[in-house]
Amino acid sequence: MKNLLILFFVTGSMHCTGQEENPKPFQNSIAISGGFGLIDLDPIRRLGITYERALKNEWNLNVSVLIDGSQSSWYAGDVSYNDSVITTSDWRVESSNQMIKLGAKKNLFDFFYLGADLNIGFFTRTSGKRERQLVYNSEYDQWSYGTMGLIDPSQTSGGILYSYTALEINRYLNYGLSLKIGTSLPVNDRCKLIIQYSPEYIWRAPLSPNSLNSTSTFRHFAEIMLCVRI
Repeated sequence: MKNLLILFFVTGSMHCTGQEENPKPFQNSIAISGGFGLIDLDPIRRLGITYERALKNEWNLNVSVLIDGSQSSWYAGDVSYNDSVITTSDWRVESSNQMIKLGAKKNLFDFFYLGADLNIGFFTRTSGKRERQLVYNSEYDQWSYGTMGLIDPSQTSGGILYSYTALEINRYLNYGLSLKIGTSLPVNDRCKLIIQYSPEYIWRAPLSPNSLNSTSTFRHFAEIMLCVRI
């Protein structure tokens, strides 16, 4: 009986040691990303989430859901006035993208990878206008705006209420290709930090009756991801 217990203990120890030396690798991971991009020198903000599946020979399949958007600066529009009212308008363009990426990547070294994605989604472009109005109070010989107090008629922002109008909304179907080059930095056994650069070439097909013709664009993104292996 004593010899049997010793044999069982030795066998169990060898089994546990073998498991520690050859742990089961994590095959799935989820990453949360945030980043910035450029299109025609206008900045873009991006957020996303990615699911990745590890395959053999250092290959990985991935699917991502991303949203990004940008706003141009306000540009001076029309000015209309009479003896008692000054109305000033500004305009700008807002854009937003909702996109799904399906792709693969190859780990070339311990901390470096190269890959490509097929992109499909929707793009919305909104042209907007804001207006502000100054009213002259002849009793006090001063300009004012509603209950906002005294207003300098030369003032163009700050302290003035605006009325906002969406002048035109155009919607498009997005589809295209993108590359990705990145490096991963381990945080612990299950987490890693990823820094990625991704150029994208996107075609846009109009969906709205009032949209312009089909167009294309080239975009650049730099992203930081926190990846957790599960």
